[in-house]
Amino acid sequence: MRVPFVLRSAPIVCCIPLAMLALSPPPDAAGGEQVGARRGLTVIAIGDAGETSGAQRGCGMYLTNMYTGQHDAGSFQVLIFLGNNFMPMGLNVPPGDVPGKVSTIADPFKVPMAGLGARNVHAIPGNHDYYARYAIEKSAFFGLFKTEEMPIGLTGRGNDREAALDFWSYHAGLPAEATYPLGENSPDSVQFIFFDTALPLRTPSSLWTPALDSLRHILQADHARPGIVWHLLCTHHPFATVGVHGGYSLWDEETNDAAYVTPCDRDSNALAWFKNLLDPEDVCADRYRQLVDSLKQIINASGIMIQAAIAGHDGSMQFLLTGEDGVRQPFPSLQIVSGAGSVPTMVRSPRPPRIYTSAEHDPLKKGESAPGFAQIFLAADRMRVVFYNADNGDRIDMGDGKKEFWIDRDGRLIP
Repeated sequence: MRVPFVLRSAPIVCCIPLAMLALSPPPDAAGGEQVGARRGLTVIAIGDAGETSGAQRGCGMYLTNMYTGQHDAGSFQVLIFLGNNFMPMGLNVPPGDVPGKVSTIADPFKVPMAGLGARNVHAIPGNHDYYARYAIEKSAFFGLFKTEEMPIGLTGRGNDREAALDFWSYHAGLPAEATYPLGENSPDSVQFIFFDTALPLRTPSSLWTPALDSLRHILQADHARPGIVWHLLCTHHPFATVGVHGGYSLWDEETNDAAYVTPCDRDSNALAWFKNLLDPEDVCADRYRQLVDSLKQIINASGIMIQAAIAGHDGSMQFLLTGEDGVRQPFPSLQIVSGAGSVPTMVRSPRPPRIYTSAEHDPLKKGESAPGFAQIFLAADRMRVVFYNADNGDRIDMGDGKKEFWIDRDGRLIP
């Protein structure tokens, strides 16, 4: 038996054997037991895994253990990399250095990637995948010591090299979509829409039209595909965050929490303002907000309900409910941030019932996120999100003792 799998940028239709999906539900809330007879699709979303580190190797180890059944979280059928796949400057390195760079970053994930195959491993670019050069280069002692700071610029060379890698499907430039069934003989499916936010943020808005029009066409075509019950938008940049790119970048010793300092005001934070002038990577930056507004306008006009936005960029894991209570709109009011794949950074502490984060409880960590990734399980009527810690393989307490989140098809959190 074969199950349809659809991957579209320009329309491409292909099929994969059902056995390759290896559909198996994850443990339920009690741990260890299966979620009844419920069938579904399990997906891993991991962002910013492009720097070799203990966190990155831990992510690779636990994903391997999950995929091979050595971890009790259950296996997965789709793996999504949310950008900043190779840092600090993508694969924009000398040609002779490319194989070594690829091996260093990809090897921790080679077992699940090889088992899933390129059709079931997806990646989108992040800002680091586009960088061309360093803004500041300094040498000392006749070149024996060299420091490089602030990668900037724009190049497609590294992304061309990433697209040529045979272990994933790479979605740069124009958006693409992939559709998977939710189980054997299931009439229901989930659609992942991959939108490259890194390129618009590095180019004038006058050049965004092809990508925005392509997204519009994908959403319009969905009206003729009633079997899709879940629409999930995957980007590198989140629409909302309480991490460092959201301005929570200063540790407050009195409150033992990350404090907000605007990165977009020249008078109060000149250095961050200057960085955003060169490279708008914080949510308050004008071009960043313009891009979010453009996407919101297109999605709302389409009438296609997108239940969740999934992103990386901030080096933390967050589950944010951003919409108004009781208000249902196509633009997702649920933001999942999974950007702690290799270099965790500061994030605000949880504020249930709308803000859940992976901030470490130890005051000595100063708000640093636990490293890890998100596991997303999709059934016909509900979706579940769990965040896993790459230090020990455990589920992360995201605040108020909450270690898993169930979401209905309207994108609302189920109590």
